[in-house]
Amino acid sequence: MRYTISLFTLCVLIGLAACRKKDDAPVVPTGPVTQQEINQWILDSMHLFYLWNDELPGQANNSMETQAFFNSIKSREDKFSVIYNPKDPATIKSDMLYKYGIDFSIIDWPSAAGGVIGVIKLVVPGSYAAADGLKRGDYFTRINETVLTTTNSTTLPEQLRAAAEGGTLTPAIIKDNVITESPLVQLRPGKTTENPVYKAIVINSGSKKVGYLFYNAFTDGYNNYLLAAFQDFRNKAINDLVIDLRYNVGGSLAAAAMMTSMIAPDLTEKSIFVKYSGNGNMGTRTLDFATTMSVPETGGPILFSSLSTGQLKLPRVFILSGRQTVSAAELLINNLKPYTQVIQIGQTTVGKDKGAVIVYDMRTPQRIPWIMHPLTYRLSNASGAGNYTAGISPQYPIDEMSRQPLLPLGNTDDPLLAKALAIINGNVRATPENNIPARKHIYDARERAAMNSVVIFPK
Repeated sequence: MRYTISLFTLCVLIGLAACRKKDDAPVVPTGPVTQQEINQWILDSMHLFYLWNDELPGQANNSMETQAFFNSIKSREDKFSVIYNPKDPATIKSDMLYKYGIDFSIIDWPSAAGGVIGVIKLVVPGSYAAADGLKRGDYFTRINETVLTTTNSTTLPEQLRAAAEGGTLTPAIIKDNVITESPLVQLRPGKTTENPVYKAIVINSGSKKVGYLFYNAFTDGYNNYLLAAFQDFRNKAINDLVIDLRYNVGGSLAAAAMMTSMIAPDLTEKSIFVKYSGNGNMGTRTLDFATTMSVPETGGPILFSSLSTGQLKLPRVFILSGRQTVSAAELLINNLKPYTQVIQIGQTTVGKDKGAVIVYDMRTPQRIPWIMHPLTYRLSNASGAGNYTAGISPQYPIDEMSRQPLLPLGNTDDPLLAKALAIINGNVRATPENNIPARKHIYDARERAAMNSVVIFPK
């Protein structure tokens, strides 16, 4: 379970005094840690790092509990800054995918008993859920044997997400609009490890060779798989590339820079990847590709020259996006645009156009166990374009849930991929997505993960 779905990795190590001068440092408190000490540490840190530090109070409210105080001082514009105690699981918002190995949505379905139905979007290979036979496109009608309805479609999944002992789903088959329930499946919690490179294939479409990559997280531990996929695309001389980020909730900035450098033409290691600006304390900075890839979340630096065998240098790229596409995934979309044409298909992304730093107490012994990710920087690409707080909208809006059942990833009849292939083959109007009524999303299992993901900046 990753407590931070992050984009860069800067760890800002601060103690109680935050940015006081060395000769002006206060005496380290002794005795039990009080709520006053914790809240003052939060406020001091936020005054230094927080993007909206001019809105902060002058004094901490010492009667409030930690998370309540933190949330009370956040700007109204801030939906994403978080604080948690790694020693207290109750303060950490678990992710359904990494807990149970599945991602699902609950959508309206008038013929179902409760008016809604669950749709499994993704199952992690090798997970308990995969071993129990669950797969993309499966339906379910109950959680913990309770029928899903329009009124419980948020509370039941959240109970399942929080349950230490797991729970059950009741799968269902739909034929001629008749729903038949199957024996229930036990969902067993466990640490699920995901290789984010789910599928990398070459599709022969008309006279074109099209590379298709479903990539579900920017994870440096699997960068070798990412490079291998691009090397295969290059060796097979693809004409176009489709990157499927429809469920991607972010990850490493280094991996995002790595992918960008293998897609776009005319890049060097000194080309600008990202610009960011903060408050009066934090200033403005620019990162080139070499610098960005020199500090991955795990492993050693990624050398720009080591990617030459996977560089495609394409004049355009197709990006498939969804309602949970966020963080590093959004940054990839935005930061590719100065260097190549981006054709986006799917749904509008979350809209996290700001980055955070990691703040925690570095003293030995540590007094305060809480960790903060306060939003610190506004992000922009090499052209200075950013400000996508409302999300990045696709040129071709399509909700995959409007066409049921869901098809396997990489299937050429999948509505998002089918639209990309139609454009590639010069037949933009070949897929009638505008004539298909959208289905109402009642619940998306990874919405919380998307909200908790942060863009973390490197040292």
